[in-house]
Amino acid sequence: MGGKGGSRHMKRLASPIYMALERKSSNFIAKPRPGRHTLSTSITLASFLREKLGVAASASEARKSIVSGKIEVNGKIRRDYRYPIGLGDIIKIVPSDESYIIGIGRYGTFDAKKVEKKDHKRTLKVVGKYIGSGKKQMIRLNNGNIFHYDKEVKVNDSVIVEERKIAKVIKLEHGAKCMVVSGAHAPAVGKIKEIVKGTATRDSTVRIEGENGTFETLLDNVMAIGA
Repeated sequence: MGGKGGSRHMKRLASPIYMALERKSSNFIAKPRPGRHTLSTSITLASFLREKLGVAASASEARKSIVSGKIEVNGKIRRDYRYPIGLGDIIKIVPSDESYIIGIGRYGTFDAKKVEKKDHKRTLKVVGKYIGSGKKQMIRLNNGNIFHYDKEVKVNDSVIVEERKIAKVIKLEHGAKCMVVSGAHAPAVGKIKEIVKGTATRDSTVRIEGENGTFETLLDNVMAIGA
């Protein structure tokens, strides 16, 4: 018997909280293709057009728009209707010349805001670092992008990406302005008061002073957004 390939769809009732979908409007939803973002932190281009923007009346209409090259993701035409998008991505609807940046809504759900043409700066979190060929330092960002960057930067720091180049590094440290991108406190913004290193049995945590008082969350849930 031959092996079964990965499913292209998932049941709406089983979709991640991040997608923030209407769960009973139909049975299935397109499943994000593996790669740039994790399944729990992404949504497909087709779902974005149909479910979030409402510019496509059906999944078929959304696929036709994508395949015909009418959608850009971070400056490149994408023709895969299952292409995953998530935090920090900029989506452009070519015919209308409208752009949207993907952010975080309540409880860490998907959110999109319209941006002006010139306002295409993105703040992304460094989630990995390694030495590539030629002993070059490479960093991997939360949206799957990989950059060569030879200056000092650590995992969990953030970078500002402008015109496909790293313009600035934002350190995740005491006193830094940060945003909670996942969990019950998302999308709260505040200042870091303390970073508690984890142990073999406990994850690292961050204590944050926000508008509604001080709270604590996992380090993985936090992204630095300013000094």
